[in-house]
Amino acid sequence: MKKRLTRFWKAIKAAGVDAIVINSPELIRYLTGFTGSESLFLLSRKEGLLFVDSRYTEQARNESRNIKTIECVKKTDGVIQALLKSGFKKVGFDPQKFTVSQKKVFDEKDAFTMVELPDVMEGVRAKKDAAELECIRNAAKISSSSFLEVMEGMRAGLREDEVALQLEFTMRKKGAENVSFPIIVASGLRGALPHGLASPKKIERGDFVTVDFGCVYRGYCSDETCTVALGRPGSRQKKVYQVVKDAHDKAISSIKKGVTAGRVDAIARGVVEKAGLGKYFRHGTGHGVGLAVHEEPRIAPKQDTIIEKDMVFTVEPGVYIPRWGGVRIEDLVRVTDDGCELLSSVSNELLSI
Repeated sequence: MKKRLTRFWKAIKAAGVDAIVINSPELIRYLTGFTGSESLFLLSRKEGLLFVDSRYTEQARNESRNIKTIECVKKTDGVIQALLKSGFKKVGFDPQKFTVSQKKVFDEKDAFTMVELPDVMEGVRAKKDAAELECIRNAAKISSSSFLEVMEGMRAGLREDEVALQLEFTMRKKGAENVSFPIIVASGLRGALPHGLASPKKIERGDFVTVDFGCVYRGYCSDETCTVALGRPGSRQKKVYQVVKDAHDKAISSIKKGVTAGRVDAIARGVVEKAGLGKYFRHGTGHGVGLAVHEEPRIAPKQDTIIEKDMVFTVEPGVYIPRWGGVRIEDLVRVTDDGCELLSSVSNELLSI
């Protein structure tokens, strides 16, 4: 944790703040090891103070042994008192994480100024260390193997939500502590819904079935999407699937240190647009994955983030055609010295079951 704290402070040093107030559970876990859902963390050059209420005191002291834990009824009041005592004048915060009511309480104090740090605070987690990569690899291994197991029993007549339940049960049985997000199972016409959560709809012969899933292992997430055909796919299904697969494969091939996130997106998007399906690609090509299932970097249009070694993110082009259905193919990758490592392991060839 000491290395993470040093790297974090170095990343935000240019902002010129005396201290930072952090309320993101993922960032607090990253910097302190505390896994509870409610806390505030005050970090300065000299020390870190973790503020919790009485429900979490013992947990915080056990998990964050090198951080001073302070128990208080109102965590915001505790942080403000510490700031007033310290004499700090400029205090950083993430405006995307702070609530309006939290910001109002801090703004009422004239002794210090709150400084917005919108991008730096969460961006420091984009590069993963060895311990993080091990957890993500395990999460990806569990989710991929679980999907392959559940896919063997997929058949016409099963409800989408039954498939989702079987997949969650299998991932948990294999060691997952949770799902990364509510599992998406979208079949037939519902495949045109990029976030079509599993419904009571029965899967029918001839359907494309898109399954977007992931699990959590020791706090770290995985994320993968597979689209399979129930029965022999038709010519249009094969054509659309191949377009998405080509976009996926070319984006994967383009990943290396030094390229921009926007460039990876442009390569995937260009394949889909060339096939005349560009208007049906309705989201970014990918996103970072770690303690949160959506974090930096964003692989999307006009993103100038430079890809670095040990960043972990998804590559997930998709085509969603109203009144027809859709296809998404998603893999989780880790950037290496000369390309990328696939962390998910289900084949991207069109599978017919």
